[in-house]
Amino acid sequence: MFTSKDFPKVPPVLKPEMPDDVETLIHRQVRKTGVDKAFTAERKHPIAMADLPSQKYSITFSNISPNSQGRKHRHTYHAISIITKGKGYAEIEGNKIEWKAGDIFEVPVWAWHQLFNPNDKIVEYITFENAPELLNSGVALREEA
Repeated sequence: MFTSKDFPKVPPVLKPEMPDDVETLIHRQVRKTGVDKAFTAERKHPIAMADLPSQKYSITFSNISPNSQGRKHRHTYHAISIITKGKGYAEIEGNKIEWKAGDIFEVPVWAWHQLFNPNDKIVEYITFENAPELLNSGVALREEA
């Protein structure tokens, strides 16, 4: 483990950290193979997590069934979502933000939020988070309402 006194040890050249098996750099058909049943049940809507070697970022494919909503929650990691299908809204700290396919929105760190689909068609979205980075640093928290 490096400390602040080790700053002069920063190398002048980078070498990529390539895995032994380059196939670990791709998770094929995430929506079919990455569904986490326990997390899906906790969040109350389907969540498929990409299984990649990143220690900084995670990505999930999720959907919200027609006329339903996800569970209200908050977390210490950043989350940016891209709506790929449908329309609905998020409540973030009591503020309503409407979105539709093609929109991107961010949830502030530790803000209570919940996603809603009041329509008759499914909503699909992709979320990028820095949860692994905070888990590795020991400061990741998530709270469900």
